[in-house]
Parts: sequence; C-alpha cells; structure tokens
Amino acid sequence: MDLFEKRGRFSGALGRYGLSAASGVLLVLVQPPVSLYPLAFFALIPLLCTIDRDDLFLSFKRGFAAGVVAYLGLIYWVIVAMNHYGGINTPLSALILVLFVLYLSIYTGFFAFACAYLERRFSVPLYLSAPPVWVIMEYARGSVMTGFPWSFLGHSQYSFLPLVQVVSVTGTYFISFLIVAVNGVLFSFLARKKVSFTWIAIVLLVFASSLSYGFARLQHKDTTLLNTAIVQGNIGQDIKWNDSVKMMTVSKYYRLSFGLAQKADLIIWPETAMPFIIERDIQAHKYVKAVPAMLGSRLLYGAVGQNSKGNLLNAAHYIDRSGETAGTYNKVHLVPFGEYTPIVSYFPFLEHITAIGADFVPGKGHLPIVTDTGRVGILICFEGIFPYITNETVRNGAQVLVNLTNDAWYDRTSAPYQHFAFYVFRAIETDRFVLRAANTGISAVIDPRGRIQGKTPIFTEDVLRGTYSLKNTMTPYVRYGDYFILVCLVFLAGIVAVYMFRARVREK
Repeated sequence: MDLFEKRGRFSGALGRYGLSAASGVLLVLVQPPVSLYPLAFFALIPLLCTIDRDDLFLSFKRGFAAGVVAYLGLIYWVIVAMNHYGGINTPLSALILVLFVLYLSIYTGFFAFACAYLERRFSVPLYLSAPPVWVIMEYARGSVMTGFPWSFLGHSQYSFLPLVQVVSVTGTYFISFLIVAVNGVLFSFLARKKVSFTWIAIVLLVFASSLSYGFARLQHKDTTLLNTAIVQGNIGQDIKWNDSVKMMTVSKYYRLSFGLAQKADLIIWPETAMPFIIERDIQAHKYVKAVPAMLGSRLLYGAVGQNSKGNLLNAAHYIDRSGETAGTYNKVHLVPFGEYTPIVSYFPFLEHITAIGADFVPGKGHLPIVTDTGRVGILICFEGIFPYITNETVRNGAQVLVNLTNDAWYDRTSAPYQHFAFYVFRAIETDRFVLRAANTGISAVIDPRGRIQGKTPIFTEDVLRGTYSLKNTMTPYVRYGDYFILVCLVFLAGIVAVYMFRARVREK
C-alpha cells in the first residue's frame, strides 16, 4: 500500500469520525438551553452515514464517538456540581465526568452496531431498524443501574406542544421514535437508497395524526380554582449548609412569604429550603410552622429529615392552616454519589466521593400527601425525570404534582434548563398541573397541556404566583406505562422476520 493510499484511507476515517462528531454536536444543540429543536429531525443523518454493515466494530466506534461528543456537551455540568459544590477535587471530578460520558456513549455505540448488524445479517435497511433500536437504547439508558433518562431525543421537542401532546397516550419514547424515523427516511433519500413508499406514508400519517391530536387537545383549558405562591429563595450552594446563615435563610423565606405569598391556597418552598434537620431545631421549626397559621394558608417545604434510626431523609413537609405538620413525603429515588454512595460495601473508598458528604436513605413509596385541598404528589429533585415515578404517584391518587428541587448545584450551566424541560412532559403525560419550586430557578407553573403559565429566571430571588386545579383523570400512558417499548420490540422482531422470509424466497 503506497503512501497516498494510506493518506486517503486516513482522511476517509477522519471524515467518518467527523460526521459522527457532527451528529454529537447536533444532539447538543437541539436540547435546552439552545433548543434548536427542528434540527432534531436531521441530527442523526451524519451518524447514519457512518454506519458500515461490513465492519460492525467500526460502526460501534463511530456511534461511540458521536455519544462522547454529545454527552460531553450535555452533561459537562457534572464536574461543576462535583467540584465547585461537592467538595471533590478537580482531577477526581473530571475522572467521574469522563467515566460517566464513556458509559453513556456505549448506548449510541450499540445503536450503530445493532443497525449495522441487522443490515448485514438480515438486510434490514437503516431507515427501518434505526427508530426501534434507538428507542430500546434510550429505555436501557433510563433503566440500567438506577437509570439516567436525561435529554432523550424526544425531550428536544418540549416547546413544540402540538407534537408532544401525544405523549399522554404513548409516552416520550414515541417522540424519539418519530424523530429517528424522519432522520432515517431523509438519510435514505440523501444516500440515494430505496425507501419503501408504504413506510414513508406511515411516517407521514403518524406525524400528521400526532399533530392533529395535539392541536385538538390544546383547545382545552382547565378551570383553575386554587392559588399558589412559589417562593424562590436563591440561596447559594456555597453557603446553603453553613450553620452561620441558617437563620438568615429562615428569615428570607419568611420575608418573601409575608411579602408576596399572602392569600395563596398553597405556599411552596423548594427542596431543602430549610437546610437542617428541622425536628431538632425547635426555634427554627417554630418559625416555619407559624407561616401558614399567620397567613391563613398552607405550606409545603423541603427540609432534611431523620428517621427513628437516625438516618437522614430528603423530606417534604406539609403544614396545614392550624400550623400543624399534616403530611410528609420522603424522597424515594436518591441521586447516586449525590445523596448516597452505591456499592460502598464492596468498594469502601467510594464513601469519600458522596457530593454532599452524607448518606441519605430512601423513603417508603411514591404516595401523595393528603391535604384539605386535594392529594399532592411530590417529586423531589430529579425524581421527576423518571416517568414511571410520576405515573405511580398519579395512580396512587395525586391530583396535582409538585416538584421541589435545588438546581444551585449546577450553577449557570445548561442543567437547570434541561431539568426544567422534563416537567413539560410529566404534565402532559399525566394530565396534571405541575408546580415547580426551585431554590435558584427555574420555578414554574405548568398546565396539563404543557403550557408554561409562568416561570422565573435562574439565580433570582422571586415569588411566582399562579393558579391550578385538581385533576382526577387517568391518561392511557399513566394506565399502561411504557408499553411502547414492547411495540418497538415487536416491530423490530417483525421486520427481521419479514426480511428473513424474503431472503428464503429469493434462495428458492
């Protein structure tokens, strides 16, 4: 092989990896805060161009490369949370980020590998295999090792409300499927490959039907009967757990509540708004319990709790108008390395890299708090990124969903915007109002159609007033959950069977 041929192959390889990287960049740009969501329908075309049926391992590497670029751009904020506020040194924080990115990139690698394998082994074209395989990989990423369902392709469409209304029936994976299906058809056209007219017609029909359903559903508006005041204290993460500012924190929430939260049916303070074990601090607890009694309202707030064994809990407390604690929810799905250290019994050295320096224990279940103004479903921190948790909470009777969170961990990165987007889907999926109280933003009131009735900027001290109603409906998605994954598996098995049958017919 002469030098020019070697250079040509090297340049070709770089070009292919460049295409993979281009898909990675586009997968970042379609998500918040940039939110160039129309690009999602083209984002995978460069990656699909690099899939080589004749070299499965090379296809995996190219898919993996796309994932590395995408996840570095999407979750770079991990290093901020770990290093700036978690007390973990820079090298170790960087190592955690890199390992996390490499792990997540395995899924995009397997996507490319599986598509190449199906084309090589069964002659299944990419435009048919890519949609179900992508969705299966998303589901695996959202489930394996406690799951990380962050920034799925479908989440990029959170502001395209007519399209995403269908998630009340199908769940968010369907939106990812539809986006990849469009990418596959467009890729085939650009590559001058034959595309089944029937498949094109199906994709167009499904897309049009989803839009029609969405436009019809958006005509409905709920009558709002209750008032809420969401208090955003904007307490910096660097001082939040400092004992010397404890009473300053209490005073700030006091001042904001008495100033702008009066005459609200429900006042909401965010996750760990009271950053101490409130049952132990009699004086602070007395001040907090006085708020609803003096304002004639009710208060829902986050604090650190403690069970009978002395274990810490990430808790939400509800105080009624009489000033009594009438309900408590303890966070069930804890953040690995944030609130607890997994597999520490096997690897004791890991106990030193829990970001907030303490191990929390999970609560008993996703049960709503029963109040005199309805049943309130609580989602603390990133519990709301898991659709099954909101579904379970609603099936258990929740009539409104409240998300208490503290996104100060992420500073002014993309994470607060990405985190916020998920709650548009949770509102639509469950047909519930979502009231979101975030320490440093984004706090919001989202109606059951995903319309944002009001929201706050990040890192501002604010009180957001809004209205909501209690709902008792049960959407198909809440009833049946992620059945669409089974649809994808059946679809994939079906097309493999069809192409196997065609191959046998040709052999005869």
